[in-house]
Amino acid sequence: FVRTLVVNLGVWLHFAPGGISPAVWALTAFTLPYSLAIAILKDVPDVRGDRRFDIATFSVRLGARPVFATGLALLTLAEVGMAIGGGVLLNDVATPVLVGTHLAAAALLWWWAAQVDLADEASVARFYQRVWKLFFCEYAMLPAAYLLG
Repeated sequence: FVRTLVVNLGVWLHFAPGGISPAVWALTAFTLPYSLAIAILKDVPDVRGDRRFDIATFSVRLGARPVFATGLALLTLAEVGMAIGGGVLLNDVATPVLVGTHLAAAALLWWWAAQVDLADEASVARFYQRVWKLFFCEYAMLPAAYLLG
């Protein structure tokens, strides 16, 4: 909620009252599935501890593998959605840059995911930290596509 609505829409409206630009709507649409993925993936490395202390996270209730797969699907939706939707709907953007960076990010996510050992907490935590880094890259990729457009 905060990352998607308050940060993107709230901050924009505070500094630029009068309407929300298509780029901000696109960024908001991107951050929604990304934020959901981050929220559910954060507990995957802690399944053993959560189970031990009877904390009923999604990872404990559903299992690490389905939650990891759901998180990866949401991340993929965000990246591919921005590549396709952003490339089609956003004006004044360098479409090859927008599409290329987001498809590269999606490929990178899948490459990282293929290396994850769900039984190894450090491996899962490393993936989770990489997801955060890629999330913050979005705040450079979208403006770069506009600057080059």
